[in-house]
Amino acid sequence: MSLIFLKFSSILILLIFPNFVNSLWPLPQYWSKGTSLLRVYPTFTVKYDPKILNSYTDQLIESAKNRLQILLKKEKYFSPNVKFQIPEDGDDSILTLSSIKIEITDNLKKDQDDSEEEYIDWTYNKEMSEGIPLGTDESYELIIPEKKNDDEKELIAYLKAPTVYGILHGLTTFSQLLYHNRNYEGLFLPFAPHHIDDFPKFMHRGLLLDTSRNYYPIKEILKTLDVMSWNKMNVFHWHIVDSTSWPVVSEKYPELSEKGAYDPKKMIYTKRDIRIVDEYARARGIRVIPEFDMPGHTYAIAASMPEIMTCIDMYPDWNKYSAEPPSGQLNPAIPETYTFLNELVPEIASYFTDKFYHTGGDEVNINCWETLAQQDDLTTESLIDKFVTNLYTILKNEGKVPMTWQEMITEHNLELPKDTVVQVWTDHTMVKKVVEKGYRVVTGSGDYWYLDCGHGGWLGNDVEGKSWCDPYKTWQRIYSYNPIKGLSDEEAKFVIGGEVLLWSEQSDPTNYEQQLWPRSSAAAEVLWSGIEDVDGNRRVPDNDALQRLNDWRFRMVERGIKAEPLQPLWCVLTGRCDKAVTTEEINKET
Repeated sequence: MSLIFLKFSSILILLIFPNFVNSLWPLPQYWSKGTSLLRVYPTFTVKYDPKILNSYTDQLIESAKNRLQILLKKEKYFSPNVKFQIPEDGDDSILTLSSIKIEITDNLKKDQDDSEEEYIDWTYNKEMSEGIPLGTDESYELIIPEKKNDDEKELIAYLKAPTVYGILHGLTTFSQLLYHNRNYEGLFLPFAPHHIDDFPKFMHRGLLLDTSRNYYPIKEILKTLDVMSWNKMNVFHWHIVDSTSWPVVSEKYPELSEKGAYDPKKMIYTKRDIRIVDEYARARGIRVIPEFDMPGHTYAIAASMPEIMTCIDMYPDWNKYSAEPPSGQLNPAIPETYTFLNELVPEIASYFTDKFYHTGGDEVNINCWETLAQQDDLTTESLIDKFVTNLYTILKNEGKVPMTWQEMITEHNLELPKDTVVQVWTDHTMVKKVVEKGYRVVTGSGDYWYLDCGHGGWLGNDVEGKSWCDPYKTWQRIYSYNPIKGLSDEEAKFVIGGEVLLWSEQSDPTNYEQQLWPRSSAAAEVLWSGIEDVDGNRRVPDNDALQRLNDWRFRMVERGIKAEPLQPLWCVLTGRCDKAVTTEEINKET
């Protein structure tokens, strides 16, 4: 234990602390640290040789370098539970870390000539040719010494990675090692030397944000991408349209947003908006996967094209035809629907650089199509198959890989292309059912990783209403999820990762940050660090995780994020808020 004096509002308080150590989130795979204290000033520089990089990689590093240098000037984070001692003679005896030297070990210059790569204009007005591939190497090694080498005039840190995306993660980790003290200029870097060897356990570490049920301005989406990058999340699943609104501006079908958006002038996403998001994300190592949910959840199309729709807004008896109001599904029995798909899907798919395109496919209500099936002597399942087959053919022709919600496999039993990625959402037991059919899985089911649960019902006349996925998902519940639970080693290989999900029936720009953070951070560590440590011990939401997550939450708040508190500040400061234990229980355990 250690005694610490803190001064709040001119009152000196003596607190008894456990021996806190400095915190990182998500936790690296391998991390050794020491006891030395270093200084870092805003003059700190990032060094690398641009001659060995292609132009795009050079720009990514320059962008990350600029962000770090801005952070060094703005970071004022004073941790409530990370303690380090500053020598009595002040900072005169503390060594200054002057720079970090970057090296990309897989030389991209050898693999891709500049002439083959489209130059990226960081004013966001040019297309990018390709997105970040699934499975890109994101590993890195960070070395921060406590003293200078004999042949060096200054103290230098070293960051190595096979790809630029590992470099981005390494710089993120470096930024979390820095702490502010209000009595001194610059920042402190305690517990040197540091040696971190790090890599993600899952290749798909995502966050779904529903921007259709309530609209989110581009600036809020960009802000979310920033926080995702701090948490080493690498997929932004953009649920961009739904029954309630169609905010995407199509050049071929402008009437979709003119009549389907909440506000056709202000609450829309243009082609340029989407490319701003796409490029901003890629500069932070994040893939953007769009979801255009079809054939269900499409009422918004009816405002402009009712002729290709069925069961349009069957209010008040909507629950016979849809999971929530308003009802409406595309009509799979008429050729006009497929003319619409063949013209629209290639256009909107081209707005995004990622190879993956989420087709939706959840909650298709067969009641909408029973009459159609009877007219043509078909079945509702054959109509689903016809629709999906046509949609997937279009995507294949556009070079896109389809993603879908689980129902297409688990309820409709469709034989989809084996490269299809299936997203599990109802409950975690569905993961095994999907991988047994030979499909790759992204998990994040409603019983663990749905962030909108537990806030009560939103239907106006349902006084006692609850969310379907009650109760509220605490950070402990989220952290305790094992994405590969019950799977064999071979089956586990099909789980490429997971996502936390925020559906926006009761969220919008006024409160979504509290809904997302720091609970999404809990999932981020599961997906990056893995469910076990290097010694094979199962990670659990224990005091170590709580102290680190509290520290990370306070740092995010200092950076301007409205992350919700996990505990009263007294608990964070003292660490004395565990579940009560009786003397008899303590004696029995002893």
